[in-house]
Amino acid sequence: MGDKIKKALYNADGTLNKTVLVALVSAILLLVQQLAQIMGMDLTGKIASAQDCINTVLTILTILGVVSVPKDGATNEK
Repeated sequence: MGDKIKKALYNADGTLNKTVLVALVSAILLLVQQLAQIMGMDLTGKIASAQDCINTVLTILTILGVVSVPKDGATNEK
C-alpha cells in the first residue's frame, strides 16, 4: 500500500505530483468538515475561508509557474 501511495504522490521522474497534492488538500479539508459535523460543530464558514486561502496560494503559484495545468488533457503520469 505504501508503494501505491508513493507512486500516486510522485511522478515517474521523482518530482511531486502537484495535481494529486491539490486534490489531496481539498479532500482533507472536506474530511475535517465532515468529522466536525459529526461531532456537532459547524465549521462551514471557517472551512470555506481556509479553502479560499488555499485557492489564493495555488493561484499565486500558478502565476509563478510552480503549479501548471496541462493543456489538451496531457498528463505527466505514465
